[in-house]
Amino acid sequence: MQTLIIAMTLLATPASPAQTPQPHDLLAGASWKGTQASFTVADPQAYAGLLTTAAASINGKAVGPLLEGMAYESYPADAAMLVKGANVITFRPGKGARGAALKLLAYTPQMLAVDSGPMLGAISSDFFTVTCRTNCPAAVTVTARPVDPSGGKETSASSPRGYYHRLKIPLAPGVKSFAYTLKLTSPAATKTEGPYTVRVPGVGGGPLRIAAAGDSRSHPQAWGGVAAAIAAAKPDLVVLTGDYVHYGQIDSAWDSQFFGPAKEMLATVPTYGVLGNHDQSATVFFQMFYGPTGQGNTRNWSQQFGDVLLIGIDGGPRGASAKWLPPVLEANTTARFIFLANHYPAYSSGPHGDEKGLVTNSRNLIMPLLVNAGATAMIAGHDHDYERSEPPGGVACIVTGGGGAPLYKIDPKAAAKNPHSKFFSGVYNYCIFEIDGDSCTLKAYDLEGKLLDQATYKGRAAAAKKAG
Repeated sequence: MQTLIIAMTLLATPASPAQTPQPHDLLAGASWKGTQASFTVADPQAYAGLLTTAAASINGKAVGPLLEGMAYESYPADAAMLVKGANVITFRPGKGARGAALKLLAYTPQMLAVDSGPMLGAISSDFFTVTCRTNCPAAVTVTARPVDPSGGKETSASSPRGYYHRLKIPLAPGVKSFAYTLKLTSPAATKTEGPYTVRVPGVGGGPLRIAAAGDSRSHPQAWGGVAAAIAAAKPDLVVLTGDYVHYGQIDSAWDSQFFGPAKEMLATVPTYGVLGNHDQSATVFFQMFYGPTGQGNTRNWSQQFGDVLLIGIDGGPRGASAKWLPPVLEANTTARFIFLANHYPAYSSGPHGDEKGLVTNSRNLIMPLLVNAGATAMIAGHDHDYERSEPPGGVACIVTGGGGAPLYKIDPKAAAKNPHSKFFSGVYNYCIFEIDGDSCTLKAYDLEGKLLDQATYKGRAAAAKKAG
């Protein structure tokens, strides 16, 4: 597995080298003894943060991974590890701990920034959630102001000093849309990012628009195009079906392949996601995705928006979702539309169409539960294409796996694998589900905005009877 160097750059419009502040190496001119260097610092408070190019200890304090299970070649460190005058850094033996590769980079206060995000997560009429990662240790305060000044008061929430930040911010009743800002504060600097404007789903009436896409990994330019198209469509929220990066445990891949190319969409559209096989249950997923269930870091989640019940599951080979799902479906008596997001489709004409333990679990364990509940659709990825299948039972299977991964052609044995296919296209794509009253319209688009496919679904009558 190839390890990539962690990206510690501003996710913004590139500037010329002369305009972009650059960290400087505190070890320039240091006295070396093997992998140990002695260096002098005139004023430790002049720095907002540090970055070592290999695992090390600074003045006896270890510098290591931010998150368990993630692979790094560069490590952020707190400038508070430095002391005025003589300092010592000892690099640990291993890859990168040699020669010119050994650096201790110092960030000046003006370089304090958000590295990953901000990313909107779960949202409702009375709260919204935001996550981000900063390149230096900082406290983060998120402040929301209603777009209509008469719509409610300003609200805010703060996270403690650190790198990863997960915030749940209250919303005043009746707020239809709001603008939020992030204020980053460290001992050396203060910086503000935003504002970003967000609509609150379901407040003020009108249709609910849900965008869906999946398999954004590997080709950042394609994923950037898909994400920009979704943002331009102005959905109320977006559901992503997994495989965000090629190797989930490579920390830097999340910025280069996922967060960076989709910055505008993630900052302005509430995003719900499920895990894919390439994501490797990476701890960064549970830090940056803020779901609606529990503390926001569960594998399986659900939330209702008016007449719509949205569910996400980890459909991996463990099969645990098949035990978690029935009580969720049985407890709901009011939703007229039920959508389930799962990385692994129940039916597919792509190369994974008969994959044992993943696709077959979706078909044999999950799909019958959805049919029994009168659900509308399973939204999946895994195969890198767009496909709509309409199997018996009334639950559509929508594959939207063309978010950036290498595209697939239809399998030569597709007719045997998936006799229920209604439309297939091996292009980059995304979907928009628009729910208005008793009708849901699905439209699938390619990157050029061409309409690939569309279908209409009616709300389940069973829910209306139970509710009455």
